[in-house]
Amino acid sequence: MIPAVDRPVIHWMGGWVSSLACWEPQLIALFPEFAHRFLDTHALLDQDTPPDWIESTPRDAHAHIFAAWSLGSLRVHRWMADGVWPKDVPVLSLCPVFRFVQPGTPGTFGESILLRMEQKLGAERETVLRDFWRRMPKAGDMPPEWEAGWIAWTRHYDDASVLLALQYLRTQSADPEHLRSAPLQWELIAGEKDRLAPIGAWKEDLPAQARLTVHPGGHIPFWECPDLVGESLRRLAQPAGIGTP
Repeated sequence: MIPAVDRPVIHWMGGWVSSLACWEPQLIALFPEFAHRFLDTHALLDQDTPPDWIESTPRDAHAHIFAAWSLGSLRVHRWMADGVWPKDVPVLSLCPVFRFVQPGTPGTFGESILLRMEQKLGAERETVLRDFWRRMPKAGDMPPEWEAGWIAWTRHYDDASVLLALQYLRTQSADPEHLRSAPLQWELIAGEKDRLAPIGAWKEDLPAQARLTVHPGGHIPFWECPDLVGESLRRLAQPAGIGTP
């Protein structure tokens, strides 16, 4: 069981080849009022249920929040769809993914592109990953340490893990109309220009309790709209029913 703490804790669930530990210094500086823990989403992809400690996490004024980005959000949404996510554990879905492959949607990663990426991993792994970073929609010029942190973190994963996570993106989906255990406190922040997770594919089908905020940027909300992310985190840090309206 996770003990109660003296300030809210964000459990960050990162994306493909990118634990959000890659941006740990930036996230701590942006959200200093929180404690930060970093989960490896790759290690959770084959788990049919969330880790046991999530169910037993204390729900008090010093909340434990799950902030799931990109692939991490798809993993959490799959647990919701399977009815196994605890309703009283709050979630912030960042760049929400319900189905990564969007047939016929210009600018997205179609199944054929992902299959080519899978085939090129190994000998051309570095090229594949740098091309993915280049195509990740992001607003403005990011400081070089953001890209350097992402690239460096990709080297923590072996080829088998990179491939399995890419296959998960290609094959898994969660229909937002059928999320059977969406949390009572659930917020989503999506980018208007995010081609990796296009809003039009799912925004009309969200459960009634979901709170969606759309920002004008792309796929890196921590850089593009940290104020919006901070507002959501502070609301979710309050016990249900006491948060900022």
